[in-house]
Amino acid sequence: MNGTRTLFVALVATLSVLWACARLTQGAQLDEGTLQRNLVLRIVGPEGVPVAGAKVGTGLNIFEQSQGHPPQTILMWLRGQKRHWPFCSDSDGQIELTGADAEHRNFYVQHESRGWVGYKQVLEGSTGSRVDIRLEAACRVYGQLVSRGLDQLGHPLRKTVAFLYDSRGQLVMYFVSERGRYEFLLPAGRYELECFGEGPAGIETKRLRWPVVVEAGRQDLDIGLIDLPPTRLAELYGTPAPELNGVVEWRGSQPAELRLLRGNVVVLVFWGSWSRPCLKTMPQLMELHDLWAEQGVVIIGVHDNSVSNVAELDANLAEAHRLYWGRRELLFPVGIDSGKGWGAVHETYGIDQWPAVVVIDPRGNVAGTFSPWGALEAMLSRLLTEQ
Repeated sequence: MNGTRTLFVALVATLSVLWACARLTQGAQLDEGTLQRNLVLRIVGPEGVPVAGAKVGTGLNIFEQSQGHPPQTILMWLRGQKRHWPFCSDSDGQIELTGADAEHRNFYVQHESRGWVGYKQVLEGSTGSRVDIRLEAACRVYGQLVSRGLDQLGHPLRKTVAFLYDSRGQLVMYFVSERGRYEFLLPAGRYELECFGEGPAGIETKRLRWPVVVEAGRQDLDIGLIDLPPTRLAELYGTPAPELNGVVEWRGSQPAELRLLRGNVVVLVFWGSWSRPCLKTMPQLMELHDLWAEQGVVIIGVHDNSVSNVAELDANLAEAHRLYWGRRELLFPVGIDSGKGWGAVHETYGIDQWPAVVVIDPRGNVAGTFSPWGALEAMLSRLLTEQ
């Protein structure tokens, strides 16, 4: 009896120790998790004094007045967009970020009434501590965008977009305009500016990118006039679509030559099995095929030269059938491109983004590129009625 009691007491003691250890471990994990998901930003002015009322986010989207809508300034925060500033410094100049918000590493700050701005790249491991962001007088960085090449083709610019990146390649903000301009309020630092323009039917100019240096104390920086050259696809707009010369093998039956498909609307889809967005696009194309094939729409896929034959392509698509396609098969032909760059057909059409959708009208001319799918379907309906 005494032996049983002794064994019971020992068992209870052991369980108590294990329970205490578990509590300590859980507490340490909770403390660590809290520490990892907490970050305090303190906003200070040029003299180091805390500033209340400063707006803080991860960047800006700026839209000038377009299509009857008023100008908008939209803060970028988390993975989406909110049409207001979600964080504002308190009377101590502080903003406490928790959860997913504390995991950000790039912060843009603006105090509009004082004309101050700041930008901070926060290093990994800063969570659980306080990070100061010092404001300074903003430098107005601006410029004008034109495309003489599109003008000569008779397709003037309808919209321009200017992207601004920090020294590590992180997108800070962008400016969308129908007047070919951009303007940013920036603190001193090194940046990169990338610009492109759009003409009719989704055709674009080439994207130009160049460094921008804002020196300390500077308050005005005119980048000047930038001429954006048209892409190869823009040059093809309104002209007969080039044949698909360069395809080495077809998955599915080989389509007729483009010149023999006149009277139909042809949708050329340039894609790669290495691209998740491309793989996720295929079910939409399957649905497009289901809805429009009998009405005169012909879909043709062109895969880049990252695969050399259909067998290699099918091996790459095995997982996509299960994850993205619901085990459906592609109901339209796919050609394997070959040649320099991403392939001869890609070079002919000037394709450097995937997926890319090029529409050919019933007369056999390039009608443009359209996305998202709602815009494409609207274009298909219009083109079919224009025969």
